[in-house]
Order: sequence, then structure tokens, then C-alpha cells
Amino acid sequence: MNARSLTAWTAALALTGMTGNGLSATTCVTKPTHAFNGLVKITYPSSSGSAYLQQACDTGAQQLKADIMANARAQGISVKWIEIYGARNWGSTFHDLIYKTRAFGYAQAAYGKYNVIPKSRMSGAEFLVYATKNGKYISMGSQREGASRAKTADVFIVYGN
Repeated sequence: MNARSLTAWTAALALTGMTGNGLSATTCVTKPTHAFNGLVKITYPSSSGSAYLQQACDTGAQQLKADIMANARAQGISVKWIEIYGARNWGSTFHDLIYKTRAFGYAQAAYGKYNVIPKSRMSGAEFLVYATKNGKYISMGSQREGASRAKTADVFIVYGN
């Protein structure tokens, strides 16, 4: 992310504390039960009391969703849903959720075909795409924010058709 968007993400997701400050409790989900458009149940780690996950739905997240949708339309790629999450101290656990879609007929696919996240928003991010033989796909871009383990958070942008 560029410096301006990093500042916006840090403020929008409250990544240093992930307390939900500034996010509307009525529209944001502090502890979501499912991800990937409801496909995968989220099992929270039981061993780490400091692990935290919050769905982002503030103004910055809404603008990012609009940017992704516009980029998808410009490329002719169907995107029907977008989820944005901020996670602290259990990024790998959330990252592993995409692998659970294999039980639903998804398999790893080439990311380039489904790349609709503007590069200015997530430079250097890690991307995964899983797709079915019927043309359904789910995609996830993740990026680590913060230098020290104690202040590290991950941002996940998950989308599909």
C-alpha cells in the first residue's frame, strides 16, 4: 500500500488496537462467523487470547469496494461480492480458510485472470484464487502491515462471483 492508503487503513481498521473505534457496530461484524460469501465457517484460534478479526465496513472500506468493482467492470470480470477484514495475531489462520473451499469443488487457479484489486491499493500483496469447473471463483489478497510482531496486522480483501 502507498503511504496515504496505509495511513487510511491504519485509521479505518484501527489496526493498532483493532477495537472497532470509528466503525459502526450495527453494520460491521466484530467477530464474523463465516467468510468467502458465507461459504467457509471461521474457527477462531483458542490458544491466543490476543487474536482478533474484524470485518471492515467504514468509509475507506466502502471506497475500496467501489474501486474494486470499477476495476472489475473495466476488465470485464464478474465480481458479485467483496469482504474486507482486518486481523491481528492470526493472519495465517484466516489465510488457511481459502483452502477449506476445496470441499466445495474449488481448486487453485491462475490469479492474473481475476486480478481486480488496484495495484495502488495493495502493492506487494499475496494473492490466491480458487475456482470451480463451472466458472465460480473466490479470490483473496492479503497484506501484512507493521514491522514488529506485537503490532502486526493483516488486511484481507476477499471477493468472488
